Amino acid sequence: MSATELGEWGDYFRMQSFSDVWMDAQFASLKALIVRMVSGSSDAAVADFSLLPEENGIPERTDEELMHLGEGISGGVRYGPDSQPGH
Repeated sequence: MSATELGEWGDYFRMQSFSDVWMDAQFASLKALIVRMVSGSSDAAVADFSLLPEENGIPERTDEELMHLGEGISGGVRYGPDSQPGH
């Protein structure tokens, strides 16, 4: 590798750095391709080899859960009325 190529690679990496999602997608694709080549079957999906959880599988938190978690933050300020009696 020449110094020019190294410099170009550095410029490229600054603009297009490797993220966890990108790396996971690359290795999952590679693993699926290898399984397809060895087994001769096209049943292996890329998603079967991904190590990262699917984004739609993450449950959404309710407002009550978020307010409760916010109360535990050191120095946190709770905005809005406290709707629970006794507080």
